[in-house]
Amino acid sequence: MKRSNEQSLKQALDQLVDGFGLREKMDELDITTQWDKVVGPMVARHTVAVRLVRGRLVVKVDSAPLRQELMYMREALKEVLNHRAGRPVVQEIMLD
Repeated sequence: MKRSNEQSLKQALDQLVDGFGLREKMDELDITTQWDKVVGPMVARHTVAVRLVRGRLVVKVDSAPLRQELMYMREALKEVLNHRAGRPVVQEIMLD
């Protein structure tokens, strides 16, 4: 039985991550790892860089037509990435 002053391991780890200021880096690692799975192998091959900075996902691709296509898909991609993260991590997707 859990006492009222005890916390779960997840809560303790979350406090530790937040206390050391690692949340943003962990979110970036999680989101950039998920990018290839979410967009598929064709888009992943043409993705040059993916970076998460303060809720803004900056994606660089090597194809102008692909960049245009992804512009139309930004909201859907944001929803899928946030769903996989389990919370709203990506606020905006910027394509470069």
